Amino acid sequence: MPIEPEQTLLRQTGWIGWAWLGVLTTTFFAQALALFVPFMSIKVVLVDNQIYSLPNSVRLMWDSKIYVVAILIAFFSITFPFLKLAVLLVVWVAIPPTRERERILYWLCLLGKWSMLDPFIVILLMVLATDQWAVSTQTFSGVYLFLSAIASAIMLSTIATQLDRWVNPFAKGDIVNSTIKTRLIQNSGWMSVVGPVTLVISAVCFVIALVTPYFQLNQMLLTSDRYSILQSLTALLRTNQPALAALIAIGLIIAPSIVLIMQIWLWIAPATQAKHQSRNRRLRAVHEWCMLEVFALGLLLFLWEGTSLMRTEVKPGLWIILGTIVIYYSGSLISLLALARMSRRTDSEKFIPA
Repeated sequence: MPIEPEQTLLRQTGWIGWAWLGVLTTTFFAQALALFVPFMSIKVVLVDNQIYSLPNSVRLMWDSKIYVVAILIAFFSITFPFLKLAVLLVVWVAIPPTRERERILYWLCLLGKWSMLDPFIVILLMVLATDQWAVSTQTFSGVYLFLSAIASAIMLSTIATQLDRWVNPFAKGDIVNSTIKTRLIQNSGWMSVVGPVTLVISAVCFVIALVTPYFQLNQMLLTSDRYSILQSLTALLRTNQPALAALIAIGLIIAPSIVLIMQIWLWIAPATQAKHQSRNRRLRAVHEWCMLEVFALGLLLFLWEGTSLMRTEVKPGLWIILGTIVIYYSGSLISLLALARMSRRTDSEKFIPA
């Protein structure tokens, strides 16, 4: 069936569609420029100062025989951002209102944060080099261009998803007519116990993970400092790295805290079925900025293959971070199952009202 131009998101959203397209174009050029602008420098005593762009950082990892890290950074931080922008452009200007359009936008939102893998590797290098006399690092404008472009791409996909829900009948989900206010915790059977308990345990683990060191330097000529998430944030602020500090603050502290609070609120706050679904969509939008998984992958890769750069020793904080992620996603899955179960009910069925 031929595509009607007026059915695309560009035409359906009026002037907003053209403004969105302008921001996408700007983001693309910022992303391209970030490939050539210096990203960071690494200075080792008695060795020349090495300045790296984003592609050169991949080469650094490859030359250091950190092959898996190099491949993942090349994909997530170089290839995938341009692929995402290209797909967003196609969705915006060429795809009519369909279930496929809604699904594509969903996956773009879900995967967008993984482009932050390279900045987290940079953060680990900078934190390890803090207050060391034998090695030092410095960031350049390429980091800020890259962070801005990735953050812009995440916001663009979030906005596109919301606009698609307004104009795409296939993206509105099931129409829920129930006007009864209920609490999810009272109407989900066994999940009413397991779901909230899992999320509370996840919240406790998250707080512990913030203050528990995840690794320690263990190399001659370097101070054997230990670093937790909060200590990493402090180190970046102390070395005047506000952009990278903001990435840790938002991605590893603020967004996960908000997501956990919203998840618990989803279980205990009374609302109609439609309101429960609306709260879950807002929670999902905030979750796009929760980057504990990306940071954990960066840690695992660095500790697995990064010993050729700096030798480190695993500390309990790493396992607590991984445990927090597993427990949280288990609780989130139970929440989704409970919401799906509730959405299948009607007013004629038995609810425990709020």
